[in-house]
Amino acid sequence: MIEYLTGIFTPGAINSLLDGTLVTIYVTVLSGVFGLLLGLISALGRMAPTRLISWPAGAYIEFFRGTPLLVQLFIVYFGLPQLPFVEPMPAFWAGVVGLSLYAGAYFSEIIRGALNAVPHGQLEAAETLGLKTIQAYRFVVIPQATRIAVPALGNQFISLIKDSTLVSVITVSDLLLAGRNLISRTFEPMTVYLAIAFVYLILSNAAALGVAAIERRYNRPYQNTK
Repeated sequence: MIEYLTGIFTPGAINSLLDGTLVTIYVTVLSGVFGLLLGLISALGRMAPTRLISWPAGAYIEFFRGTPLLVQLFIVYFGLPQLPFVEPMPAFWAGVVGLSLYAGAYFSEIIRGALNAVPHGQLEAAETLGLKTIQAYRFVVIPQATRIAVPALGNQFISLIKDSTLVSVITVSDLLLAGRNLISRTFEPMTVYLAIAFVYLILSNAAALGVAAIERRYNRPYQNTK
């Protein structure tokens, strides 16, 4: 068995898979960060009283939640360069942009739901104490909404790790593409795909542990101390 595995996972193959794993991590983390920023902006935009702001934010959310991620990646990588004055992007950054836009739409609804879950009286009380609206959101509303949103945002980020496999279709050298290249040389799809699945399982569980730690941190002030 050991000889069988070492025949497939040679040092060169392992290095290739490690490089692909790093690319997967980079794509996921960058997309998660940019997607979170987009989600916050679009959530606040959708809650804005002015239709000039709320409608574009709503259109963005509905489009990217209502269309397949693979189609969105194709639009970013293959479609946008067809427009005047748009330069083709490297596959890596096209993948990051596509995943960021996709994740931002889902993050937006999670954030909007969390903001709406904070009682309106909290905002009124903060303004009564002399805080401006921006200060009230920063120091009162957003900290409470963050505690509510963390579990759902964490689950969405874990899903993003698995969704990142689609960037291999636009030639991003992630873990899945590295695995496919290895299969083309070894003709051992079952073993290689099981190894890839195991790596994704490790990444997902590591992310879940990180989310649980963040959750505990935000819940700590609300726990009763005896």
